[in-house]
Amino acid sequence: MSQEHITLKNIEDSHLTNFPDATAMERTTTIIQDQLMVRINGTLPDISTLGTEEKSERAAEVKKQQDTNTNTSCSLFAKIETGQKMFHLLVDIGQGVVKSIERDLGFRSSSSSSSTSFIPDALVITHSHEDHVKELPKLVNQVHQEDKSKQSLKIFCTRECRDQIIKKLPQLTEKTNNNIDNNNGVSFSVIQPDESFQIGPFSIMPILADHGDNSPAGSVIYIVKLLDRKIIIGWDFLSLPNVNENLLWKPDLLILGTQTYNPHPETGMICVSDAYNLVRRWNAKECYIVHYSGLNDFKEASNQWFRGPVKAMTTDELQSVINSHLQVTGDNGKFRITVAKEGMVWTGKEQQQQQHQVYDESKPIGKVLEIESLQKYILKIENIDRDHKLKLIVEDMVNRFNFEFVRPTKDGNGNDGILYAEGEKGMMAKGPQLRIEIVPSESQNESSTIKIRVSKGGKKDVFKDDIYVNNIDAQRLRRYIKENFVAGTK
Repeated sequence: MSQEHITLKNIEDSHLTNFPDATAMERTTTIIQDQLMVRINGTLPDISTLGTEEKSERAAEVKKQQDTNTNTSCSLFAKIETGQKMFHLLVDIGQGVVKSIERDLGFRSSSSSSSTSFIPDALVITHSHEDHVKELPKLVNQVHQEDKSKQSLKIFCTRECRDQIIKKLPQLTEKTNNNIDNNNGVSFSVIQPDESFQIGPFSIMPILADHGDNSPAGSVIYIVKLLDRKIIIGWDFLSLPNVNENLLWKPDLLILGTQTYNPHPETGMICVSDAYNLVRRWNAKECYIVHYSGLNDFKEASNQWFRGPVKAMTTDELQSVINSHLQVTGDNGKFRITVAKEGMVWTGKEQQQQQHQVYDESKPIGKVLEIESLQKYILKIENIDRDHKLKLIVEDMVNRFNFEFVRPTKDGNGNDGILYAEGEKGMMAKGPQLRIEIVPSESQNESSTIKIRVSKGGKKDVFKDDIYVNNIDAQRLRRYIKENFVAGTK
């Protein structure tokens, strides 16, 4: 079953809808092969941004789904040690979220004695807009009812966000642990953008987010890590000021909030067209789209030359347009972009199997090789036999380097891990030369290094960097060099 259609209700033998005892919960965790599961609790923006049923097919679709009218939110679950209970990290708590997680996640939390509790172990909040905090008082009340002597909801957000929430929801003041001496209520922990913090098994990095003209101060998105897995929770942003994009490279799952299909910065959010670029730029193989309204796309209908979507599409219509785009651009199969639905669950099991596959040397290596690094690069090497040329493309999140060389040869001393190529001669000067060397890892669990240097006369560097890759890709490159090139005299 594809990950897009997995839900907590239809995972075979999961029993996630109700745990009669701790044993049932322990059985369920056996299906989580890679220790991490993400549930989409809701996908909707502020309902007022959807328009009327008469004008918007998207609004009509949402109106029909009376049990799934939930603002954008997700839950992350982790279990990293045998016998340890699931840790539940909740992100945002807008309209309908309590009902959504109570309906499908009615199981015992790590801190509750109730067999039907859906209480998260911690809550992180992106910003203070109502569609992301509306049901916080409801959740706090539920926490208080669970265990009046011990329970406290741990909330993590920026200082500005905390102050805005307290002002917006004054009823929380008397329940805030920072102001009282007991544990019945809310415990706020202030976080800082660009400073990572730990919640249970999760390492979390908040990234400052600009949400347009209506952006509350202290708005953030989150990068969540568990062992070697990375999830980017990136809804409600128009830009990420001064972000180090190396942090965003190659997430296992990217969740993006897109208010429209076409660019409409007045919404304070990116659009689906922007999402295409970010998926490629950050090399995100799996992306979920949430928060879609589409109402502003009607503005394009007045332009007779416009050829993109000019209405608010239904979920299926939006998915069809996305699929067509990926096919036309040649990205179909390389990236997967899914319009998320409430209750959808991602486990990353398919990706993990691909990452741990054994290299099959029986498959032909071919003349073109593409390698994705562990950090920020994608390499593409092409051996052009007929012209005795070599093409090399090195692409990162910002730049794309296109090089072409002549007379490529492997090392003359029998080292298949070294490749040379000479620069092309032009009218006025000779082009740069190439040296590639594979430095294998000393341990099976460590990464290998591809040292690439493109230089003129061996002195002035045009490109020079160490590119870290997994050991399978290092083997592939070594074999590519061995089978495609003859030994030179260097």
